[in-house]
Amino acid sequence: MKYTLFSTPIITPMLRVLSKIMLKIIRWRVVGTLPKDHNKYVLIVAPHTSNWDFFLFIFAVSVLGLKPSVLIKDTIFIGPLGWFLRYCGAIPVNRRQANSLVTDVASIFNNSDQFVLIITPEGTRSPNPNWKRGFHHIARAAKVPVLVVYVDSSVKTIGIEGFIYPSDDAEKDILEIKTFFDTKKGLKPQNYAS
Repeated sequence: MKYTLFSTPIITPMLRVLSKIMLKIIRWRVVGTLPKDHNKYVLIVAPHTSNWDFFLFIFAVSVLGLKPSVLIKDTIFIGPLGWFLRYCGAIPVNRRQANSLVTDVASIFNNSDQFVLIITPEGTRSPNPNWKRGFHHIARAAKVPVLVVYVDSSVKTIGIEGFIYPSDDAEKDILEIKTFFDTKKGLKPQNYAS
């Protein structure tokens, strides 16, 4: 079994306790529960507007007991940083070969009993009305649902909204998702655009 930060005995329970304490200190909360009937899904989270989101995500993932993976460009997987990123659940991605990415990630889903992939659909922390469609393509190819998770700084909440099941109409699905996220406020609202 491959251990990550979110599945290592002793470290994971300590991280969960530390995350609960940190959320309490900064007065944020996690609302909603993870569905128990799904072991594989793409988890999208937005608005992603600040580098500080990373810490909120770590705290929320720890509190929820998730064992997620995230795609990160392969060029930063160098030396000890590469080991640490893999330990945190990161999967290196060669963005110069984007055509095979959907197939490769769908294969990981199909060959795993449990796999949760976190994606920020904006693809950047800057305002971007043109969301990346990769999360939709991956979910369709792997035949898994998309779990919608939001950050709302106006009420200091990270929340689980629920699943969507991607249709053949990516444009329509993404518009519905954006409409939902438009009601939420990121840490730096000026960095969000739909």
